[in-house]
Amino acid sequence: MARYFQVNGHVYPEVEKLTTEAGYAQRKVLYQNLRNGKFLDVSNKIGGAVLENVSGRGSAYGDFDNDGDMDIVIAPVNAVPELIRNDAKSGNNWLKIKLVGVKSNRSGIGARIKVTTEDGTQMDEMRSSNSYYSHNDTRLNFGLGTNKTVKTVEVIWTSGQIDTLKDVSVNQLIVIKEGSGLAVKK
Repeated sequence: MARYFQVNGHVYPEVEKLTTEAGYAQRKVLYQNLRNGKFLDVSNKIGGAVLENVSGRGSAYGDFDNDGDMDIVIAPVNAVPELIRNDAKSGNNWLKIKLVGVKSNRSGIGARIKVTTEDGTQMDEMRSSNSYYSHNDTRLNFGLGTNKTVKTVEVIWTSGQIDTLKDVSVNQLIVIKEGSGLAVKK
């Protein structure tokens, strides 16, 4: 390795000793979507681990304890990942969807999922990652509020295949296989 390195006209002796780590702790922030184009900082209301500063540079979301609500994993620099479990009892319903591609890629990355209830339609897309230094759960989680059934689940695969399920029960994980139009309950 070179003893000197020039970047933007500056010379740094013994560049191998330079630190490139962003290891300073910062406050975690949790925002609530007010559904009017605005967000509310609810960090203090949540309390607990949310209030502890961490040198976190990434976060991943998913239902890690399989109870139907979203949990968060913080990925700190040079430290053990931190799980923030959502154990609040909201009484709301949910639906989790896992995709299995056949013509499209196996994980269904790029597929768009539309979930329609009496309250309207939600849409999400299967992504391979959403944050630096982390990866979300590959099961998509849809919050359904007090709806007791899902009118339709539509999956638009990257192959162009469209699968539609009707009258889907809530509070469950379903696995949708591309081209089958069927869901395998888990």
